Amino acid sequence: MFLFRLVFYSRSRITELGNSVAKEMRAILDASVRNNPPAGLTGALIFNDQYFAQILEGDRAAVTRSFCKIAADPRHSNQVIVEAKPIEQRMFTDWSMAYAGHSDEIDLLYLKHSVTIGLNPRTMTAASLTAFIADLVRSDARVAHTSISQSGDAISGPRIAPAAKKSAAG
Repeated sequence: MFLFRLVFYSRSRITELGNSVAKEMRAILDASVRNNPPAGLTGALIFNDQYFAQILEGDRAAVTRSFCKIAADPRHSNQVIVEAKPIEQRMFTDWSMAYAGHSDEIDLLYLKHSVTIGLNPRTMTAASLTAFIADLVRSDARVAHTSISQSGDAISGPRIAPAAKKSAAG
């Protein structure tokens, strides 16, 4: 297999379409759990009320097919490919989804990888967006994961990591 990584972002149209963010994100998670493992895709999707930012890894043709489906999805607009390149190995061993909201921990990640607090991928380089996504899904933030084996078989379903705990002062 020829491994490939695609990093992109898009504007979220969920609220503009009058839909529930929670319901639509659940639908995206369900579709990802259903479609990504059989296609051998790994990566991560992060989102807030304005943006989606995503990394897809896998066979170049599978990544391309997935991106084309996403680009046609009415919940997305103004898709911008930030990086598309062959890779030697995956950065993500499964597929993850995380809400890019605000907490002390997440705000520190914004400042580490961006110029402001809050997800605005237009102000980030490919390297900083990739690193931010990786750090966010590996943090204690609320993250859903779907693991796949090297053969592309699903080895576990979605699981939600515990939400980050607030300090007694916060």
